[in-house]
Amino acid sequence: MEFMPTPNRENLRELLAWWVFLFGVLLWSQWRSKRAAGLPLVYGFAITMMHAIGAAVYCVDGYQPRSPILLQSNYNLACTFTGFYVALIGLASFVFGCLICPVIFPRNRPRLMGYAAPQITTQLPGTLLLISLLFFFLIRPLINRVPSFASIGSAGTYLSVLAITMYIYVAYQSGDRARFAKWLISTTAFPVITVLTMGFAGYGGNAAAAIWAFCLRFYRPRWLGVLAFTLLLYAGMTLYINYMRERISIRESVWGQRDLSSRIQRATNIFSQFELFDIHSQVHLETVDLRMNQNDLVGKAVIYIEGGRVATAEGGTLYAAALALIPRILWPNKPASGGSGSLVSRFTGVNFAAGTSVGVGQVLEFYVNWKLPSVIIGFLVFGLVMTYIDQTAGTYWAQGDLWNAIRWLLPGMGMVQAGGSMAEIVSSVAGNAVFVWGLHRYLFARYYEDLRKPPPPHTLRGSRNLNLERGSRVERPERLGSR
Repeated sequence: MEFMPTPNRENLRELLAWWVFLFGVLLWSQWRSKRAAGLPLVYGFAITMMHAIGAAVYCVDGYQPRSPILLQSNYNLACTFTGFYVALIGLASFVFGCLICPVIFPRNRPRLMGYAAPQITTQLPGTLLLISLLFFFLIRPLINRVPSFASIGSAGTYLSVLAITMYIYVAYQSGDRARFAKWLISTTAFPVITVLTMGFAGYGGNAAAAIWAFCLRFYRPRWLGVLAFTLLLYAGMTLYINYMRERISIRESVWGQRDLSSRIQRATNIFSQFELFDIHSQVHLETVDLRMNQNDLVGKAVIYIEGGRVATAEGGTLYAAALALIPRILWPNKPASGGSGSLVSRFTGVNFAAGTSVGVGQVLEFYVNWKLPSVIIGFLVFGLVMTYIDQTAGTYWAQGDLWNAIRWLLPGMGMVQAGGSMAEIVSSVAGNAVFVWGLHRYLFARYYEDLRKPPPPHTLRGSRNLNLERGSRVERPERLGSR
C-alpha cells in the first residue's frame, strides 16, 4: 500500500501513539461540547477494543505467535500493522467528522414538544428497565421468529443500557453517591447475564463498557473518571482471559440447556484459577491476539485485494445496507445480504469453521468497497451522522427531557457496532427507531402537555437545572454533568 510505513514494531508503536492521541481528541471534544450525550465516545471505545488492543500486543518486545491455531491462521506483525494503519485512518476520519458536525449544524436545537409530567423524570429509568427486561426474557424469543421483528426485539434489550445510564445520571445529579455507586456496580451483571443465558461474555461486556463511557461524559472530576475507566479496562481484560480459559465448558452447559445451577457452577470456575492480566504472559497475549485483533483480518483483506486475488465490492456491501431498510416482511424475496463471516471470507480468503462468529467491522467493510477513499469518506460521514444524533439527544438531555433524549439515543445505539456490517447497523437503527416510535405513541406521549396550552402549575419557568421531583420546561441547554 502506498505511503504506508514499513511494518515493524517501532512504527507500530508510533501508530498506537497516534491512536491514543486521536481518542484523546475525541474525549476532549465530548467534554467541551454543551450538547454532547456521549455516543461518539461509546463508539470510540468500541473500535479501540477491536483494533488498538490487538495492535498493542505486537508492541510488546519479543512477542511472536506460537500457538498452533495462530500459526495455522497465519497471524503476524505485517498483517496486524497493515490493518491497524487502515483503522487509524478510519479513526482520524471519524474524529474529524465529529469535530466538524457543530460547524455544519451550528443551531441543532430541537423544538420542545411540551411540558413533561413529573413521571418523565422520576419514573422513567425504572419504566425503561422493566420494558427492557420484558423484551430480553419474554418478548424477544417470541418475535425473533417473525421476519423483520428481530431488530425490534433487539431494541428492547438495547434499552437496558440507556435505562441504567439514566439511573446513574439521576443519582449523580441528585448527589446520592450511595445510589450512584450501586448502579455503577450493577453494570457487572450484564456479562454475568449474557454468559449464563447465551454463553457469550462479549455482549454483556460491551453493554457495561457503553454505560461507563456515557458516564465518562458527565462525571466530575474528570481525572477520577478517566482513572476509573482505565481500571475498568484492566479489570475487563483480566476477566476476559479467565473467561476464555473456561469458555468451552461454559458454552457446553448453556447450549446444552443445562439447569441454572449447572451453568453457575461452570461460570464460577473462572475464579478457581484466577489470574491477573499480564502483558509479559505469552498465553495472555495470544488469547488477546486470537479474539481481539481485528487488524489481522483487515490486513489480510488489504493484501488479498492489492494482490489482485479478488475484486473490490464497488459499493456492493453498501447497496446491501440500503436494502436493509426495506423490511423482509414487506419484501419476502429480498436478496440475502450475507453475514459478516461470508464477507470476511470473500475478501480475505480465510475460511472459518461452522458456528464461528466473525465480525466484518466498518474498517474492513469500507476498505473492500473502494479501498482507502471509501474508508476516509465512510468514517467521516459515520462520525458526522452519529454526532448529529448525539447532539440532538444531548440538547434534550440538558433541557431535562430525558425521554426525548432516549428517543434519539436508542436509534443511535444501533450505530455502535464496531464489529457489525453496515447492513446490520442499518437494520438495527431502523428497528430501534420503530421501537421508540411505538413506545412514544402508545405509552409516553400522554405524559406531555401541548405547549400551546397554558403551562401547568407545577412547571418551573426559566429553571436551568434538572428538577427530579416536578416536570419542567427548561429554556436553555446546560452542559451535562454541571452541578
